Amino acid sequence: MDELLQEFISETQETLEALAGEVVAWEADPSDRDRLDAIFRFFHTVKGSCGFLNLPRFERLSHAAEDVLSDIRAGNRQADPATVNAVLGLMDRIGELTEAVATGAALPNENDDYLIAALSTPSDAMPAEAGAGSVAVARQGSQASPRTIRLPLSLIDQLMNGVSDMVLARNELSRKLRERSADPELDTVFERLSACVADMRDVISKTRMQRVDRLFAAIPRMVRDLGRELGKRIDLTLEGGDVEMDREMVEMVVDPLTHIVRNSIDHGIEAPDRRRAMGKPEAGKLRLEARQSGNQIVIAIADDGAGIDTARLVEKAVAAGRLTLDAAARMNEQERLDLIFQPGLSTASQVTAISGRGVGMDVVRANVERIGGVITLDNQAGQGLSITLRVPLTLTIIPGLIVRAGGQHFAIPRAAVVEILHDNNAMLQISEVGGAQIATIRGVRHSMIVLEDVLGMEKVTQAGPRAIMVVRSATGVPFALGVAAVDNHEELVIRPASPLVMATGVYAGMTLPDNGRPMLLLDAAGLANAAHLPNIIDDRDAQQQDQVDAQAGVEMVAALRFEELSGERRLLKLSLIERVEDIDARLFGRSGGHAFVRLDGRLVPVANGQWSVDRDKVPALRLRDGQREACYPVAAVLDIVEMPLVPDMVVAQGLLSGVSVIEGDHLEVLNPFALFAALPEETMAERPRGRCLLADSEDGWTREILAPLLRQAGHDVMLGLPADATVDPRDVVLCSRSDVVEAAEILGCRVVQLRISPRAAGPQDDSIYRYDQDALMAAIAGGRG
Repeated sequence: MDELLQEFISETQETLEALAGEVVAWEADPSDRDRLDAIFRFFHTVKGSCGFLNLPRFERLSHAAEDVLSDIRAGNRQADPATVNAVLGLMDRIGELTEAVATGAALPNENDDYLIAALSTPSDAMPAEAGAGSVAVARQGSQASPRTIRLPLSLIDQLMNGVSDMVLARNELSRKLRERSADPELDTVFERLSACVADMRDVISKTRMQRVDRLFAAIPRMVRDLGRELGKRIDLTLEGGDVEMDREMVEMVVDPLTHIVRNSIDHGIEAPDRRRAMGKPEAGKLRLEARQSGNQIVIAIADDGAGIDTARLVEKAVAAGRLTLDAAARMNEQERLDLIFQPGLSTASQVTAISGRGVGMDVVRANVERIGGVITLDNQAGQGLSITLRVPLTLTIIPGLIVRAGGQHFAIPRAAVVEILHDNNAMLQISEVGGAQIATIRGVRHSMIVLEDVLGMEKVTQAGPRAIMVVRSATGVPFALGVAAVDNHEELVIRPASPLVMATGVYAGMTLPDNGRPMLLLDAAGLANAAHLPNIIDDRDAQQQDQVDAQAGVEMVAALRFEELSGERRLLKLSLIERVEDIDARLFGRSGGHAFVRLDGRLVPVANGQWSVDRDKVPALRLRDGQREACYPVAAVLDIVEMPLVPDMVVAQGLLSGVSVIEGDHLEVLNPFALFAALPEETMAERPRGRCLLADSEDGWTREILAPLLRQAGHDVMLGLPADATVDPRDVVLCSRSDVVEAAEILGCRVVQLRISPRAAGPQDDSIYRYDQDALMAAIAGGRG
């Protein structure tokens, strides 16, 4: 009986999690018979199981709900808001009773009669404004539940511990092999073993995985209840519920996600009357999306509400003493936005019982970064806010850096480290102000702490330079951490440390690296708190340095130093660069004599005219002058430097404004005025391309290899020549037989002849080896510029 009762509890709790959102979606669309049937089956199953398990309260509640849902299914009753409220109330009570049975606690003594009586409350008894809080829920992606089996969590944890020990053993074996002379055969065997261990780790890790549906399960109900309480209409979209992440990670993300959603509803999305006055739809949009990106889970929460008023945020920060007026005047928009993570700041004019945008966001960031994640904001004032959480797939094995301090080794999550420099780097200056150390990196000041000082260890004399790491802080203000050296980076198996160690507040756990010796994992936020770092943003030293430069007659600005595809090293003012990213070379092309790149479904002009490159990925600068956008492909991004606003030698020529001397190098400076002025005025439209006609349509290689390759490259592919012999001059015929070549030439279109042999038949052979992809794509693109 105990086994049956446990099975009943587990199934009931899982089904309740999934059904909370389904009830809300059913309320928005009462005609959805599938959802109605799913809710009815839940209560029917509970009622049927309670008879032989001796759970009379469960049976009475589920029987009452089953009767009402049966009437709705038969068309004798409508699914009005009162009925939905009553059904949700019964589900909550069943959930409370289930939790009590599972924990062995006494069952709640609340009277169930009023819940059952609420099922018969007529819809006209509801308040008139109840409809204002309606929620429309859209779920994208398959909602079919996978087939599963039940295993004790202790068994899964035991399996995970075992594979973690295997990873440690592999790391130890790797270290032993590195200490010995090279043996190619042994290295090959180890690589195979390492691959097997990695595969096994991945497979075992998946046993801990749960669908993000569980994370999203409570969101529709919460949105519905808050919407009704605040009189707001909300269209909720959930996407990516089939993505899987570690069950511990799901539990750790629940609180930050809940906080963000509540903020979006309360202070993000406006009331219907205000939205009408602003020309917005009455129903606000709230979208939650989850997706996997490499070894991370990306969760995006976006609303079309008011966004964050950064000016108001700065006022609050100055009033709270967390920001100086001088620093506020020099902040850019992103720095103003990051103030939202300062403790206690809010843009709300009044504090509500639900939330205040900004209140608690410092806790949200701290919780996300504690599990090795990152939170970013994309704010459009008056239009909405998008918050993106990037968290690792699992908590148990994370990428980390091994640092040395005081003769000992420590680990730190790689996600917490922004940048690493040596203390002899020309871009770094370390000074002491009032007994505190300040690290100025490329003109940006950071509070600096030395790990040995925080941990009470003695510095060990060393011949080489020390390492300075810029570390993310939970307060939103990064700080510099000085260590003796950064020795290695590894995948670290994280386990809890002893309570006495964790009580210090500067450690997040322990790990065993490849040397087999226990190592403590540093907590970045804990280090900042232990060192009593200031969280007031003040840049007086940088301002004084700017004043010195101004007195010397030289105004300096931040610039990006990069290498052109043609090899020259140049500079561009940093404020014009929106971001730097790698772009697929196949996305570049030409239209009307202008180079373009296809980005986010539109054509963006290429500022330097480069559209044909001999690499798969191209580093590119995304530029924006406030209105227009441009792309500037480069060979490599080198670093960020300070350059004179007016070049040392002014030479206005083409896209160049002059030459500046930076660290002894003479670097050409791009002229942003000329760069944007040279862009095409008209909106770019990609020139229509002809088809790729594959004459050898019966050939297996043509159908199975060539055709898919061309389609993936974005070409319109047709097998065989047109039956009516009509072709477009832009069409290209690809074939291997000379007779077809002659026929295609008669049709009046270009021909690309392919050959099987890597070598040409002679000097007159202009055919292309069919596995020479670069030559093939160039031949197809030829003549279409």
